[in-house]
Amino acid sequence: MYYTNNVVDEKIFLACQAQLKRCMEIWKFPIVSVSQKPINFGQNFVMDKMESSVLSVYKQILKGLEECKTDIVFFAEHDVLYHPTHFDFTPEREDHFYYNRNEWHVSSETGKAVFYLHNNTTELSAFRKTIMAHIKRAIEANTDRFHASYGVAPPKGIPKEEQKGKHYGVYMSKVPNIDIRHPNTLSRSRMTKDEFRSESGRRGWTESDGVPGWGKTKGRFDEFISEYL
Repeated sequence: MYYTNNVVDEKIFLACQAQLKRCMEIWKFPIVSVSQKPINFGQNFVMDKMESSVLSVYKQILKGLEECKTDIVFFAEHDVLYHPTHFDFTPEREDHFYYNRNEWHVSSETGKAVFYLHNNTTELSAFRKTIMAHIKRAIEANTDRFHASYGVAPPKGIPKEEQKGKHYGVYMSKVPNIDIRHPNTLSRSRMTKDEFRSESGRRGWTESDGVPGWGKTKGRFDEFISEYL
């Protein structure tokens, strides 16, 4: 289930779509896309007249989940290069949210690559009914205003007292995915250690001039991303 606010550099936009298509040619999963402008990508549904915000993302995700016909869904965002091994995973429990933690961040401006352990919505998979119920509640809880203290990635996104008893699991794909950090990213980009409040937020911190399994990115991002068009 792919979603986009259509606010991303065209080269990144098209390269990430092309790479996701390659993955789906292997796995044969259908692509349901939800965008704020029409796009020729999978089965497309348009939700226009929306601002770029966390609440809008939740609403687009809900629309995609409603249109999906599969019991299990993988989230896919417009600025992530997914590797086929990301999809070599099946959620085990219906009451859990699952995250692939093998994800590197790469700056579109410098090509610098960093890794740290965290849960990112871009890497989520779960049973459709479970995540749909959670997203509906997250929309209700944030309709008046976005509550940053609730967090974003499920089981976060709802009042903290309601997060108790909800669970998530993690896995590491054989080859990482690449979350491209560009000027129009909705979430905050952290490309240096001093951008974290504590050590716990940057566990496993690693800096590199490239990403394992993908090659060098630093100082050649435009050339790198063009390889996936």
